[in-house]
Amino acid sequence: SARAIIFDQARNRVLVERNGLAENAYFNFIGGAVEIEETLQECIARELEEETDAIITAARYLFVIENFISHKAQVRHSLEHYFEIELAGETVAPTTAGVEFRWIAIDELRKIDLRPAVVRDSIVDGTYARTRHMILRKNKKVER
Repeated sequence: SARAIIFDQARNRVLVERNGLAENAYFNFIGGAVEIEETLQECIARELEEETDAIITAARYLFVIENFISHKAQVRHSLEHYFEIELAGETVAPTTAGVEFRWIAIDELRKIDLRPAVVRDSIVDGTYARTRHMILRKNKKVER
């Protein structure tokens, strides 16, 4: 999948989403699955176009996370590619019912359930810009 890390112009807040219709809703970074014959950058542009009314002005590849997720007694292995995205403005409206977007202050990020937590924490401590590959296995992060 491809995911977006979006800062406000002052770089004090991050834009996140939450599906309010889901049971046990949590916040995550905007994005989704890559389609056949689609590049990662095309994917993140399409996902933002499908989910928001935002206009992308710049996209920069940051890192990949290898995520091992436990789901219904099975472990799923996913690769999540993160981009730092710049938008034309800070007003972003969802285009899907039940989805909520919220700007969260960086110093408040650890107080919310934002997944994956290792990405959240790398934004808070500033390491997101120099990390290239993270592995998350049973909530233990390994950086490469």
